[in-house]
Amino acid sequence: MHRPRGTRHIPFAVVGARRNGIDRLFLRGKLDRSTVLILESELVNVAHPDGAVVVDLVGLVSIDASGLRTLEEATHRQGPHAGRLSIINGHGPVRAAFEEAGISHLLGGQDLSDLLDAGEGEWSPVSLPPFLGPRVDDRPPVPAEVT
Repeated sequence: MHRPRGTRHIPFAVVGARRNGIDRLFLRGKLDRSTVLILESELVNVAHPDGAVVVDLVGLVSIDASGLRTLEEATHRQGPHAGRLSIINGHGPVRAAFEEAGISHLLGGQDLSDLLDAGEGEWSPVSLPPFLGPRVDDRPPVPAEVT
């Protein structure tokens, strides 16, 4: 996976992708009390019945109690009407924060990450609905159609 340009100066960003009907939200930077509303908004916008959402923490460098609580509550909100939510790729201080909070069971194992990355096709970038806050989008602009 490549790193989107400009993410060094962004405290938190969400990059969305879709493959085989699964929405994957890649989190970048620091998830804390000042950024949890961005994540909550994105989770609400991609949730759909019978759908699956994967929150990929591979680019997350730190998480505080507010971020942990947001992810824990999101897993409890999921159900038959909102789909399924999985959290993968917690590492280093992020994994340690989950363990210290007693919620490391929320982190999917390597098997889930391998399963998601196996198979045919690439993850396709998706356009997430607008929200107030920084967003990283490394896709080239699509020219507008002339009518």
